[in-house]
Amino acid sequence: MRKYVLNFTVISAIAGAFTLIRTSKAAPRDWRLALLWIGWLVTVANAVAQASEQAEQKKKLPR
Repeated sequence: MRKYVLNFTVISAIAGAFTLIRTSKAAPRDWRLALLWIGWLVTVANAVAQASEQAEQKKKLPR
């Protein structure tokens, strides 16, 4: 869990939600808003996958 919480990529992807929430309050409810949320979810999923992959690569390195 710590590998995700302390990863800068994950932190910045989740921080993007604050801007998205503010945009959602002011924007009309249509398909473009749904695409914004889907794009944010994909970004967070990619960040988590990247953090997991980095952790796996660190385990495989010979010491």
